[in-house]
Amino acid sequence: MVESTSNQAKALALLKECEQHDILVEYEKRTEAEKEAFAQQLIHLDKVTPGGLKDYIMRARRFLIDSKNNVNSFDNYKPEVPTGVELHLGDKQLDEMESLGLKELDKVGFVLIAGGLGERLGYSGIKIGLPVCTIEENYTYIKFYA
Repeated sequence: MVESTSNQAKALALLKECEQHDILVEYEKRTEAEKEAFAQQLIHLDKVTPGGLKDYIMRARRFLIDSKNNVNSFDNYKPEVPTGVELHLGDKQLDEMESLGLKELDKVGFVLIAGGLGERLGYSGIKIGLPVCTIEENYTYIKFYA
């Protein structure tokens, strides 16, 4: 029971610090078991969120204000076409590079981006609909991943 009270006290302090008044109101309406489960979840999220939940909320509020004021955080960036090598099927260089790449495959990580719109990426659709490459028409992120 002492740990439960401690968790709930930490959770309440965090909610107050983050100015989450609506959540505090709803929190008070819950049973003790629900409060404890929520408190544990909130404490866990605070630990695993880079910068903690307070920093996350501050960033979110800043993004919302910027969005309301039509501020684009990418305005100072200029897109560039990266330099690279053009490879063609059947070329010896493609085979060599593929062989080198396969040796490194165990060090590669794949990330499936979260849902939502890709507006900040300059894309009006959902993020998993972003084009991955130009191999074929409509070659989206989700098609590539699947």
